[in-house]
Amino acid sequence: MSDLAGAYRTRPDPKPPSGPWHGALSSALIFGGAVWLLVYTLLEVPFVEALGPWNYVGVAATVVLTTLVGYTWRGSPYERPTRTSRV
Repeated sequence: MSDLAGAYRTRPDPKPPSGPWHGALSSALIFGGAVWLLVYTLLEVPFVEALGPWNYVGVAATVVLTTLVGYTWRGSPYERPTRTSRV
């Protein structure tokens, strides 16, 4: 009989979890977009007012960038709890 061990697909090694900077970047983008929108709508800041309606495009781009950063996040592998893991 032939050796079938090489015929089965094996999963590649999982990629390591994302670093802590990944969550910080995502949070900073979310809050940065919110602050940008609030500054434009509530305050009269000259360099923000100069952009006019392009501020909404900038905030939308920040939302899209935050979504893309979120898609690239990798968490740690799931470990199924056992009966003996109760505290």
